[in-house]
Amino acid sequence: MKKMLAIQITALLVFSGALGSMFVFTDVYNETYIRIVSGVCLSCIKLDRVYSTDYRFETVNGKSNPDFIIDDLEKGPIFLSFRDDVCDYCDEMEPIIQQIFNLSFEKEEVFSEDVDFDGANVVFYHINRDHAEQDLRNLQFYYDIDKLDAVPMFTIITLEYNKGIVSPYYLTVYGILDPNFSDDQRIEELENNIQNAITFYNLNRERFYPQDFKK
Repeated sequence: MKKMLAIQITALLVFSGALGSMFVFTDVYNETYIRIVSGVCLSCIKLDRVYSTDYRFETVNGKSNPDFIIDDLEKGPIFLSFRDDVCDYCDEMEPIIQQIFNLSFEKEEVFSEDVDFDGANVVFYHINRDHAEQDLRNLQFYYDIDKLDAVPMFTIITLEYNKGIVSPYYLTVYGILDPNFSDDQRIEELENNIQNAITFYNLNRERFYPQDFKK
C-alpha cells in the first residue's frame, strides 16, 4: 500500500512539474494555445459545407432593421463582411473580398465605404467583431440565418416587393462558400450574388419609402 502511494505521489509531482514548466516557458505555451485553441475557430468546425442562397425579409432576431441600415439602403445594396482576429477561413476569404470591391484594408479595421461595383453603388462594411462598436457587432444577430454566431459571415441586403410594400431583403452565406470551390469560383459566386442584389434594388428602389421602416 505504502509503495503504491509513493508511486502515485511521484507521478503527481512529475506531472505538476511538467505543467509548471509549460507555463514558465511562455513561448511554448503561447504557441500551443494559438495553434490548438485559437486556430480551431467556429468557421473551421461548422462551416466546411455547401451553403444555401435563400433570401428572406424577416430578421433572425425578429427586430426591425437598424435605422442606419435603412439609411444606407437609400444609397444602394449593402454588403456586410464579418470576421474575428483569429480565424483561418476569414484570412482565406479576405483577399477575395478585397479583390471584388477593389479595396485594401487590414483585418483589424472596422469601416464602411460606398464602393462602385460595375457602375452601381454598394455600401460595404468590414466588421471585425473583436474591434467593432456594439451596434455593428449586433448586426450579426439580425442576419445570422443559421444562428451559428460564427465567422466569416457575409450578408447582402437589397430591396424586394413583399406583401404590398418594398422591403429590405437579405441573403447570408458563410465560410469559404463551398469547400470544393477555387478562389475564382468563390469570386464568381459572390459577384453573381452582388449583381443579383443590384438587379433587385434597381427594380424596386423607386417604391422604397425608408420612413416606413424607421422606429
